[in-house]
Amino acid sequence: NGAGKSTLIKVLTGVHMPDKGEIWVDGVQKKFTKPSDARDAGIACVYQELNIVKLLSITDNIFIGRGIKNKLGLLNYEAMHKEAQNA
Repeated sequence: NGAGKSTLIKVLTGVHMPDKGEIWVDGVQKKFTKPSDARDAGIACVYQELNIVKLLSITDNIFIGRGIKNKLGLLNYEAMHKEAQNA
């Protein structure tokens, strides 16, 4: 409806730079210049589409680019599935 909801989400997730205003996370002012900056601050977005990548599971879609890894550096699917269920 043109209210700016999608634009706000894109600014909060580092996809777009804001024209003005400030972003504060846990009492600290942040400037996100790319999506990884927002992810590092704990901000991510799961889009409305049921599966962004249709061949992947829901858990895999949620954790694209930020998978939880075990001590060996391998994806920890048990931890990822548990976190996805708690979301």
